[in-house]
Amino acid sequence: MSTLSELEMRLNKVDEELIKLREERKTLVEKVKKLRQERRELIDAKRQELGRLKSLREERKKLVEEVRTLREERRKVKEQLNNVVSELKNLRELVRNFRGPSAAVVRRRIEQLEWKLQTSVLTREQEEELVREIARLEEQLERLMKVEEAKKRMLELRAELARLRILLKDYSEAIAIKSKKIDEIDRAIENVRTVIETLNNKIERMEQEISEISNKITEIDNKIQNLKEERRNIIATMKTAQKRKWDQKGEILVMELARKAREKMERGEPLTFEELQALMMVSGDGNKENTGGGS
Repeated sequence: MSTLSELEMRLNKVDEELIKLREERKTLVEKVKKLRQERRELIDAKRQELGRLKSLREERKKLVEEVRTLREERRKVKEQLNNVVSELKNLRELVRNFRGPSAAVVRRRIEQLEWKLQTSVLTREQEEELVREIARLEEQLERLMKVEEAKKRMLELRAELARLRILLKDYSEAIAIKSKKIDEIDRAIENVRTVIETLNNKIERMEQEISEISNKITEIDNKIQNLKEERRNIIATMKTAQKRKWDQKGEILVMELARKAREKMERGEPLTFEELQALMMVSGDGNKENTGGGS
């Protein structure tokens, strides 16, 4: 069984360990608080980057739709331009393949022949010849009118062709600008993803560190709880030992007082109340009397 001094030494050691553990726990708790604050800041930063990523994706989606619409419009313009070029080519062939006088010259010639037919005295053969010539010239005039219309149409088509080419260029430039913007957004999205991945790694490492420190705090709490229990047991043991010590001292005093009472009785001297009480206590406990007799 441990002596009181040994118990006191162990109690002091337990108290020192408790102080040390409580200081260590306080330091770890402060560190966890700091880490949790930093983690909240990282989570807020990640939330902002996620919001930015969402905005970039929405902007990209809008631009992609605009590019799709522009490409469809450009396709239609290309189709119109091809139709104009094809029609213009056909009209050039028509104009290029026709050779002859102008429509005005042919028209005047028809008018002259018609006048001659109406005013001149002609034989039947001459009249038939003039009629055939007028018919031939009218056919020629009709062809010339078609050529004239073709030339006018060619002027309109050239103007339309110029307009469509400008429009096609405008669409292509608009598509290029928006495509470039999409490329810039793609790079921005990639950068944001990299930032988010970095933040996720930091948060993950921080959560692991917080978990490890929290486990250490739990271990310290268990040690503190065990030391508190040990401290209570030591104090209880010390109280018991102290009580036993005081009981032993009290027993010795009672035995001494009883011995003196017997001596006084042998001398015929009167006893005090305390002496009489001590003598009665010793007489009622044979063990104490034997112990007293041996002392």
